[in-house]
Amino acid sequence: MTPLDNFAFVLVSPKASGNVGAAARALKNMGFADLRLVAPRDYDPRAAAAMAVHADDLLGRAAIFADLGAALADRTLTVGTTSRLDPYRAAARPLRAAAPGLIAAAGANRVALVFGPEDFGLSNHEVTQCQRLITIPAAPAYPSLNLAQAVMVTAYELAMTAGNSVGAPAPTEEFADAAAVEAMHLRLAEALVEIGFLPADNPGHIMHTLRALMGRAGLHPRELEILNGLARQIRWFAEGGHATLAAKRAAGRKLR
Repeated sequence: MTPLDNFAFVLVSPKASGNVGAAARALKNMGFADLRLVAPRDYDPRAAAAMAVHADDLLGRAAIFADLGAALADRTLTVGTTSRLDPYRAAARPLRAAAPGLIAAAGANRVALVFGPEDFGLSNHEVTQCQRLITIPAAPAYPSLNLAQAVMVTAYELAMTAGNSVGAPAPTEEFADAAAVEAMHLRLAEALVEIGFLPADNPGHIMHTLRALMGRAGLHPRELEILNGLARQIRWFAEGGHATLAAKRAAGRKLR
């Protein structure tokens, strides 16, 4: 096993089957083996295989998922790719700067790299399901890369970084599964709406910043338990638990 074995490349709703095949070829060229497709449009396995050439074995193993959450469920670090740097993507790091940290994380974590459709990239909702973001610097006049080219550049940078990072430190503990982290985010958002910290009509705006903060930090299972407990306690307090606490304090009893 090498760090490269812990990477999955996830293509969200790819439009061109040829791009899927070319991406498979790029991954095999660079030593990766896990390709995942999320709701591909008009997918033609023959057209994909024609572009995959000798990577048809990797293409044949590619798993197809109905939605992004399912494709990321077994991952412990999720990384989205973007060429746009709007408020939802302002925290994106250049690929080359991010690569050493991703290779180090892959020593103990299952990493997903998420690529959006050729025509409009990842949606804001899909971006929120990614704990970190990376971007490939390009000419400002035309920063959008072809999907297969973006996969190749990303795979190349990671492979080169892995080859030059012998002995680099890796996390001593893997992060929590992406599906469990996403469930916590939803639970926390509901709790924060309950106490009025997040507006009920637009909780995603501030919650996006909280997601990005926790994504940069990386959540270990014990930390996830604490945040889930925090969300439950907030809701309990908002739904009448404050009266119970007040009574305990007045009686001099322990709070927990």
